[in-house]
Amino acid sequence: MKAKFVLILSCMVFSISLVSVSVAADNAFGSLVTENKPSSAMNAPSAETIDKTLHPLLQSAVSSNTLMAIMISPSIKIALIRAKNGEEYFIRVGDLLGNSEGTITDINSVGIEVTEEDEVISLLVRNRSVANENAE
Repeated sequence: MKAKFVLILSCMVFSISLVSVSVAADNAFGSLVTENKPSSAMNAPSAETIDKTLHPLLQSAVSSNTLMAIMISPSIKIALIRAKNGEEYFIRVGDLLGNSEGTITDINSVGIEVTEEDEVISLLVRNRSVANENAE
């Protein structure tokens, strides 16, 4: 029994050492920590100029934001939105959104409605994460 245990333990140690050697063989002197490098599309200059003195929800177009979640109760409607810069904010009906003086006019079970001048823009809740979408 003791011999079987030692044999199994030595097999496990040997297989683990093989896995670690094969991983290290790719670059023996490289870092084990990988860096997330932005894609070339993110480094490209954008056509729109962004006023950094404004709140992040007011810096770019409504459609550049991602609606992450909606919470509706009989007394209050709140939504969670991710701005273009990656930060997340809670918003309510009446809050400003977008660089064209848009106002959030409704939060319902499928998304939010933003009114800019005479145009109503709908922003739907995302059912999948943005990270998964970027991977495709």
